[in-house]
Amino acid sequence: MNVGAPAVRIRAAVCTDLPALIALDSVAADDPRRAVQIGQWLADGHMHVAELDDTLAGYRVQHRHFFGEAFIEMLMVAAPLRGHGVGSALLLHATSCSAGARLFTSTNQSNANMQRLLAAAGFQQCGIVHGLDEGDPELIYRFAADDVR
Repeated sequence: MNVGAPAVRIRAAVCTDLPALIALDSVAADDPRRAVQIGQWLADGHMHVAELDDTLAGYRVQHRHFFGEAFIEMLMVAAPLRGHGVGSALLLHATSCSAGARLFTSTNQSNANMQRLLAAAGFQQCGIVHGLDEGDPELIYRFAADDVR
């Protein structure tokens, strides 16, 4: 982030965020099931949002359903705000909340931007799953405080 750039603020998502969350999600525009999914993530309490200049700029969904380990299921940044530190701030918040515990996430092999973001945040690729999205394997990443410090 540039010096003098507005700070990204991370907070727990609240029910009144739902319309803005759906609006910023690039998948929800074409797939109404995503709007339902966002509502469920919000209701489950596993979502944090990023604000930039008092505007909802992105969100992160994190749970412990991955073999009992913390897992970032979704990280979404509004398309016009990508490259402004929002994704990095969401990942930094996730790693700081993990308190040295293992933290996992995944992304499609075709998502080079997310792979660069994860590498810059200290995540290391640790696995691959074929067959979820035909022809586009899912890359598994792990962050462990001991591995990067």
